[in-house]
Amino acid sequence: MKTMIISVFFLSVVLLGACKQEEPKTATTPPVVQQESKAAKVDSTIIRSKDVDVASLDKNKDGKVFQCSMDAQVISDTPGTCPICHMDLSEVTVAEAQENMK
Repeated sequence: MKTMIISVFFLSVVLLGACKQEEPKTATTPPVVQQESKAAKVDSTIIRSKDVDVASLDKNKDGKVFQCSMDAQVISDTPGTCPICHMDLSEVTVAEAQENMK
């Protein structure tokens, strides 16, 4: 009788253990983090007309300005990014910038 009770006990433990299954873990995608792009910070007022006096744009009077190598009409007195092509502005002299505008 003892053997039968022990056998039933072990059989029930095995059956209960087999029935208990863990739920499959679902893979969660990481949250999307939006980053502010350089283009969002660009001042579009640095696009100049062809007849601009570049010397008047040199606010700190150091003889240098920042100009886009692709879009010569984009000139600023501070470093930045071109609002047209999104390239970094290159530092040039006022005379070089005026010549590039032609």
